[in-house]
Amino acid sequence: MQTKEIVMSYFEAIAAGRFEDLAKYKSTDSVYWISGEGSWPLGGWRTKEDMNDAFSLILARFPKGLNITIRSIVAEGDHVTVHLNNRAERVDGCIYNNEIVVVTKIQNGLIVEEREFLDTIHANTLFFGELTG
Repeated sequence: MQTKEIVMSYFEAIAAGRFEDLAKYKSTDSVYWISGEGSWPLGGWRTKEDMNDAFSLILARFPKGLNITIRSIVAEGDHVTVHLNNRAERVDGCIYNNEIVVVTKIQNGLIVEEREFLDTIHANTLFFGELTG
């Protein structure tokens, strides 16, 4: 599988809520960084356990799943950059709508590093803010 196909399959699994499938696209020692380090609970370097907690939060807050639209994907060597829109309806009807850029690094056919850039204020509000109603 080419680097671009690996990343596309990975995001398709996320969009389908198949979080248990993500391990087959990632190396056992992969690392994940999210923008906003120190300014919100998900900012900074995340462990696999942290990311599993985040996926559990997503499933609880957004039970209808995520609607991920890939705007563009650029692959060069072992790096793939994805610009996507992530839209979801929270359990209380509030809409999460975020433009995100994720830079991934692939080695030996697996994702070894991800760096996610997004509107952290909007994400923090919808992921960790009080539910309305």
